[in-house]
Amino acid sequence: MKNNKIRLAALVLLFLTPAAYCASGLYSLQSGQHALILRFGKVVDEVYESGMHYCLPAPMEKPVKVHVSNVQTIPIYERGDDLMEVYTGDENLIQTRALISYDIKSLPEYLLNIRDIKPIIQSAGQMCVSRELAKTTVDDSITKGKSLLRTLIKDSLQKTLDDLKTGVRVISVELTDILPPKEITTAFNGVSTARVKKQKIIKDAEGISNSILPKARGEAGAIISEAEAHAKEVLSDANARVQSFDNLLHEYNQQPEITKNLRYLEAMQSILNNCRVSIDANPSRSTYYIDQE
Repeated sequence: MKNNKIRLAALVLLFLTPAAYCASGLYSLQSGQHALILRFGKVVDEVYESGMHYCLPAPMEKPVKVHVSNVQTIPIYERGDDLMEVYTGDENLIQTRALISYDIKSLPEYLLNIRDIKPIIQSAGQMCVSRELAKTTVDDSITKGKSLLRTLIKDSLQKTLDDLKTGVRVISVELTDILPPKEITTAFNGVSTARVKKQKIIKDAEGISNSILPKARGEAGAIISEAEAHAKEVLSDANARVQSFDNLLHEYNQQPEITKNLRYLEAMQSILNNCRVSIDANPSRSTYYIDQE
């Protein structure tokens, strides 16, 4: 009886052991996880869908699971007070602090090509920051050019990491600080204050200009329009006089005597229409007065 129990237990163990071994190939993926299937150390597949999956049991195959969508953020510099000293294009020394955010875009490259990705990203980031700041002035890097500088550094860093086949996607590069060295902070702040005042004066001048120029343009336009209207009026009157003279000349050439007499009579009529004839009250003085009204 005891031997039968031993045989039964051995038989059960004989069937359960292979089943358990085969079941060890089951694995699950959470949302955002990818699994890289390695067969004797070589990549044979990449699984993207969440849920239960199966691969051959170890040591034949091994699933390596990674949250590829998890965004990781690291400082670009981790020595001293985390401030990195860089020279700008106009030979000014500044200190900067930056954060790099990234996730995984190629799981095989990320897992197999690079053993420790963090120092690679930091070294590449320091190189890109130094290179891009060397192309700009200190004023632009601190003020209006800061946004463009972030984009240029991000694009440059992404290209460098792609060339290294790191499998990393750069989400953003944030320049949290761009500061002058402590030794020249006072002088630098004075320059910044002067720059702000300069911009304010320029904006005030532009505001005054914008308020004066439209009025001046309006007045100039009115003067020009009035002058053009007057010019047209004078030209029209001159043309009418020329035409009248041409007509008179034509009549004179046709009948000189009649034309002279007619013009004489017209002139006298015009004169007499504007005059008053009066006789002196004393009959002994036969005097006539012609007074122009």
